[in-house]
Amino acid sequence: MIKPIISILLLFIGMYSFAQDDIKIMQYNLLNYGNITSYCTATNNNMADKEVYLREIVNYVQPDIFTVNEIAGNTYVTGRLLDSVMNHQSIVFGKSDYVNTNGSYLVNMLYYKKSKFTYVNATSIQNQVRDIVLYRLYYNSPNLAQTNDTVFLNCIVAHLKASNNSTAAAKRAAMVSSAMAYLVQHNYSGNNLFMGDFNVYKSSEAAYQGLINYSNSTYTFNDPINTPGNWNNNSSFASVHTQSTHSSSNGCAAGGGLDDRFDYILVSNNIKNGIAHINYKANSYTVVGNDGNHFNTSINNGANNSVPANILNALYNMSDHLPISLELHLDAQVSSIDDFDGKRFKVYYQNPINENVDLYFESDFSERFSIELWSVNGQLLIQKEVEISNNSNFTLQTSNLSSGLYILRILDSKGVSRYNSKLIKY
Repeated sequence: MIKPIISILLLFIGMYSFAQDDIKIMQYNLLNYGNITSYCTATNNNMADKEVYLREIVNYVQPDIFTVNEIAGNTYVTGRLLDSVMNHQSIVFGKSDYVNTNGSYLVNMLYYKKSKFTYVNATSIQNQVRDIVLYRLYYNSPNLAQTNDTVFLNCIVAHLKASNNSTAAAKRAAMVSSAMAYLVQHNYSGNNLFMGDFNVYKSSEAAYQGLINYSNSTYTFNDPINTPGNWNNNSSFASVHTQSTHSSSNGCAAGGGLDDRFDYILVSNNIKNGIAHINYKANSYTVVGNDGNHFNTSINNGANNSVPANILNALYNMSDHLPISLELHLDAQVSSIDDFDGKRFKVYYQNPINENVDLYFESDFSERFSIELWSVNGQLLIQKEVEISNNSNFTLQTSNLSSGLYILRILDSKGVSRYNSKLIKY
């Protein structure tokens, strides 16, 4: 009996001994990058000049995922940032799809290191004022051949309504409420980041409260630095302010010096608690270029040793916002079926599972499959007929299942079992 028990233990150790990796996320408002207006002109908002500064900043921070606000709403500019900044020296990064259902002249985008992540898709989850976009990626495990699952990461990028008045605050709250309702309706309760320029002035604002104290705790977000209060023009929060880098306006960049906390990266409960292979690294949340000593002044006024001098200069000239960065620790796997009668066929999923099983397929052909979830006692619990073609996403709802071990099966149109794997529900 000893050998079979050891074999089973080794099997589970092999399945769940995850590869380790750390990734860095950066969020940045690029201040009308590529967008010329009456006040942000070709002189004070020159795109080529800004690209030089942004390259320095990106090379310094070294993000694996880079999300942005205030990039011009056209595909030329979003592609130019990829080519002229992210891949200036070599092709390292990919970019998300362009999403602009609102028709805004400014949009959000996501750029990602292709060695670390595979991009899945992008979806507008609300489009009042501007789109809030959910970008979905999965992690590329270095142990692809030996592993049996991957980890998905959802980056939700928002640029909420600006202005310090009750009308704008109500619009911010409505945008957040619509986005959160979408997450609940579509059961996006996993490894989520909610990030961007929120334009909120204090933690009691409904938009901020709608994220960190949402009525359904499963979808609640957490502020990694947990510094509630009235942030606006308050020296007590000098170390967390992200806007403005300038004490006086140049016509495009706002003046006043650092006195507002507009920019954020919030983490879901899953990431805060490390439930599903991604965990926020304590004390890694950083306002790049803020030394805590520049309240109501320019970031380059006098000494600021938080970053090298060239980076400080780049931050000052690039935007009137400072970027936010944090680090995540990953331990994740990728499962694959590399050959299907000589054709490419791969399936990726997250394991363990919670309220659902998210499946992502890549294939070179179209065929109808049956996705099944079985108990270890041989009882068929869930069955879903799907058409898999190219890149396809499917979800099995498992919220009514108890914690334990389950079997995932994928059968082709002839009823032949093409894939079997164990899943753990926590």
